[in-house]
Amino acid sequence: MSAEELIHACAESNGGEAWEEFVARFHRPISLSIVRVANQCGAIPQQLVDDLVQDTYLKLCANKCRLLLDFTIQHPDAVAGYVKTIAINVARDHFKSDHTKKRNSAGTDQLLEDANPPAPSASLGGQEAMEREVLFKQIDRCLEVCSEASDRERDRTIFWLYYQQGLSAKAIACLPGTGLGAKGVESAISRLTRCVREQLVDRRSQTAV
Repeated sequence: MSAEELIHACAESNGGEAWEEFVARFHRPISLSIVRVANQCGAIPQQLVDDLVQDTYLKLCANKCRLLLDFTIQHPDAVAGYVKTIAINVARDHFKSDHTKKRNSAGTDQLLEDANPPAPSASLGGQEAMEREVLFKQIDRCLEVCSEASDRERDRTIFWLYYQQGLSAKAIACLPGTGLGAKGVESAISRLTRCVREQLVDRRSQTAV
């Protein structure tokens, strides 16, 4: 199967077999790309590297692999390089953001932001988009109390891969770092969904009072 055929299969089926092949083919270059960037920032825990790998998969499969599909149509022979570029950018964005947060703790960047506030994104300007963004943030806060601390990031990733990206439980189970079989993923999704609903109902009841 060519890279183009594989990416179309991942986008169209969201099934386990296509994603198994995708992971087998691209996991090593993704991991190595992230490790190279991480090494430039000093001693980085393996857990952070694993999280950045997961973030890369999230970005690649977003909107039914739209980034990959668009690129593959124009450059079918350069998919491997593009995947590595995405991984590198994910890692760099993380460390850049982390560095910015540390600077903000000293108070200098906050002054600059107050003086030059960023322009609002046009894509978030609509009422529907704003309401959806608020709901996503509420759900994210609910997810924080729906899992043990050690499983929180994994469960959050599973939840959004299923509900935002549309991946099947089997496809999610194929991704490195999940540590669960398809049945385990299904169980986690069911548990998280029930917990999030309960949390949302409680929060809205408290607001109403």
